[in-house]
Amino acid sequence: MNRLFLFTLLAFLAFSGVSALSLQYQGVQHPLISITEGTIENCGSPDDLFHPESITLTPDPPRRGEDLTIDVKGTLDETVDGGAYADVRVKLGLIKLVDTRLDLCEEIKKIDRQCPIEKGPVEINTTVKIPGELPPGKYQVHMDLVNFDEKHIGCFQAEFRL
Repeated sequence: MNRLFLFTLLAFLAFSGVSALSLQYQGVQHPLISITEGTIENCGSPDDLFHPESITLTPDPPRRGEDLTIDVKGTLDETVDGGAYADVRVKLGLIKLVDTRLDLCEEIKKIDRQCPIEKGPVEINTTVKIPGELPPGKYQVHMDLVNFDEKHIGCFQAEFRL
């Protein structure tokens, strides 16, 4: 479960669409932002409930066996509450590692947050340990976030090497 949480957290943070260079998200429907060793893509739409402003990853790219500090800022148009979920798919090369639906409110408890997440500004700052046991390679993460009322929170994809 620790690995699943790590992949989920990385995906959640990746969806913010900005690298450690603190590039600003411009609200474009499908921005591609090149980061060291990878690319992040917002596969959502302007109608999504979450509008990312910035993310900082330290180090960028993440390194196996090291701490990863993540800062995320954005704006939420509506409150996210119980019943919100994340469909997460993680691949290492061609091998599917994770393909699951996660309770978003249960997952955010692991980073000392809780539901409801009120509408308005959202800031997340956390540090996680990247397990040294993760195999090296190219990881692909796809995450679709949906609120309790089936409104789309966001859709995000990331590719990175560990």
